[in-house]
Order: sequence, then structure tokens, then C-alpha cells
Amino acid sequence: MGCNLRDLAKAETIDLSDLAGEKIAVDVFLSAYQFITAMTGEDGRPLSDSQSRPVAHLMGFLDRATILISSGIDPVFVFDGRPHALKRGTLNERRARKDAARIKWDAAMESGDMKSAKKMGPQIAEYTPEMVQETKDLFDVLGVTWIEAPMEAEGAAAVRARNGELHAVATQDWDALLYGAPIMIRNLMSHGTKRFGRTLSAERIVLDDLLNEHDITHEQLVDLGIMIGTDFHPGFKGVGPKTGLKLIKAHGTLEMVAEHKGIDVPENIEEIRGLFLNHPINKDTELPAHTRAVEERIRDFVQKERGFSENRTLRALDRLASVGRLRSESKPTLFDF
Repeated sequence: MGCNLRDLAKAETIDLSDLAGEKIAVDVFLSAYQFITAMTGEDGRPLSDSQSRPVAHLMGFLDRATILISSGIDPVFVFDGRPHALKRGTLNERRARKDAARIKWDAAMESGDMKSAKKMGPQIAEYTPEMVQETKDLFDVLGVTWIEAPMEAEGAAAVRARNGELHAVATQDWDALLYGAPIMIRNLMSHGTKRFGRTLSAERIVLDDLLNEHDITHEQLVDLGIMIGTDFHPGFKGVGPKTGLKLIKAHGTLEMVAEHKGIDVPENIEEIRGLFLNHPINKDTELPAHTRAVEERIRDFVQKERGFSENRTLRALDRLASVGRLRSESKPTLFDF
């Protein structure tokens, strides 16, 4: 999840209608985990179909993608590519936590302690390569644009937003600002849902507003993020967002802060900075345009293949139809010619 800049950023609550007409990148990985950890069975595992195949990710993306589209938003779903070698430590820590949770989950299941199993279930959730491919297949039948980043999804999306290809980056990962996303949208994929007794709303954070408010440059924000800790560096011990801001404003750069505190500068500091300031994208790949979905293909995929209910399917179809993003192979209209 990278560094947490919440204490430094002013988030403006917005409605989906405020983003109508805009092309918004959506971080697939974080959204998928949101769905598979929220929709679980009694044992804490993600909801499955009659063949024990996980379906929570498909249910979540079917509902939320069509809600965005019916609100006039043109979503572009971005998948992670191959992680950088510097992220290996972060990934190893996540795997260790997941392995420890699985031991507890197995013990709870063996003892019949379903309350503990349900609690531990989300901690062992996996978004497998098979589930990733299923998500891409779903987007294809919905006529939704998706791309695969060469590395970090929010990084590639931020670069494309800086280049003017996208309006904003929807993610829960604050690193999107370090990558230079001009606008970051939080809670887009959970807008209107209830959590812990309150209704979540989308929030807009504007990078230039954050920089101007604190009188720092984007490069200084990147140094600040590295000091707090990111997926590529654990950070300086005892340095949080507010302390880091004071230090970077007083000393200017990470190197000067390290000298002031008697901390060694990471040997690969320029490589880490480069991942944020010059994150790779597939430069020769243009964003595909969305297409109109075909009702029969959607029904085949979500109802016949995965057993979704008629009501769930019809809600999605109605949303697409309401904005002219649906056609039928068996019932053509004038718009099909």
C-alpha cells in the first residue's frame, strides 16, 4: 500500500456525477482484494460458485464497473505487471503474514471455530492468475477498457494521467501521488457502500493543491514518501508524514535530512526516486477504446458459466443500456446499423 499521506492531504468528498464524462484509471489489484475480502462465506473464504470457484471478484467488478459506466464515467482498469526487484522484501513480508494467518485459519477450521475462521479468512485471500484472467474476460464481455502495466498499475496510470490520456487515478494507494498522478480518487469502487456503520463516499485529492499547501515540490514529496516508507524502501525509523514534512521543508532533500539525523542514505536512492519520477509505461501502446457490450455474451459468461442470478445480471444490463453501452445479437436496433 506504500506510504500513507492522509495526514498531509486534503480530500474533497465528491459524487460519481462529478466525474461524468471523464476517463478514470482504476487499480484492479486493490479493488479485487476489496471484493474478495468483503464477500465471504461462513468460513471466511471468498464466495464461490457451485463448482467451488471464487466469484466474489467477478460479482464486485460486474456491479461496480456498470455503476461507473451508468454514471457517465469511462473506466480504464489497470492490472499490475511484473514487480520490481526492490519490492521483493515487501512481497515476502506479505507472504509471511499470509502464511501465519493460514496456520491460524487451518487450526480454526479443524477445531470448528467458525467465528475465528471467518475473521482470519480475508487475511489468506488470494487473487490468483486464474482470477486475474477471469477478470479480463469479464471486462471484455462488458466492453470495458483494460490494460496491463509493465510494473505497478498505479504508477503506469499516474504517468498516463500526467500525459493527458486519463483524468485521474482511482486507488487506495497513496503512492499514486508520488508517481505524479494529477488527481487521485479514493473510495471510487466502494462509493455508496456501508462500512463500520457509515456510508463511504469517493474522495478527490489534487496533487498540485497538496504541493502548494505545503510549499514543496513533487521531487520533495517523493523524498518525503521514501523517508516515510514505500514498497521499495522501508523508510527512516521514527519518521512519519508530519515529521517528514518538517524535515524535508527544513533541509530540502532526503540526503540532507539523512545527514542531519545521522542516517545512511540508501545506496540506490536514485533508482528508488526514478521508479516514482520516471515510472515505466508501454509507450507504444495506446489506450483501447471501450466498446458496446453484447447482452447474450454477458449472460453466457455470468449466468451460464458462473451461475449469477437473473436479478444481478439484469441490474448490470440495465445500467449499460441506460447509457447506450449495450446491444443485442438477437434483437438488433437501428443503432446497430
